[in-house]
Amino acid sequence: MTFEHQLKNKKGLLIISLVILVIGILVPTYAPIVFQEGNPWPQIKGIVQLKFSGSEIVQLSGSDNKYITESKNGTVIHELMESKGYEFVEQMGSGYFFESPTGQKIVVTHKYYSRYYSLWNVEENMVR
Repeated sequence: MTFEHQLKNKKGLLIISLVILVIGILVPTYAPIVFQEGNPWPQIKGIVQLKFSGSEIVQLSGSDNKYITESKNGTVIHELMESKGYEFVEQMGSGYFFESPTGQKIVVTHKYYSRYYSLWNVEENMVR
């Protein structure tokens, strides 16, 4: 009975050691990607919401003007801005320019978070 108990403890210790070893190898390797925006929790939460909610765009927590989408779905930002009353004007590089009927202008910038996800930053320009 004692021998079986010690054997189970050794197996558990081996599994825990392997998990710690894998995490110790993966974290330094992927840290620049995961921490590129600082605290990764809003992006991780947004990715989970994208996967499980069925929505195409998710507003990141802690920010009024940052959104995340899947990278293959670049037209979703046009639909979001149209729903807010803005019309697409033009694109320059990673900047998308929108204007409301009242003349308020908004610039939406695009940045890849990874190969699979894109971050969108909505910046209001108060020039009329």
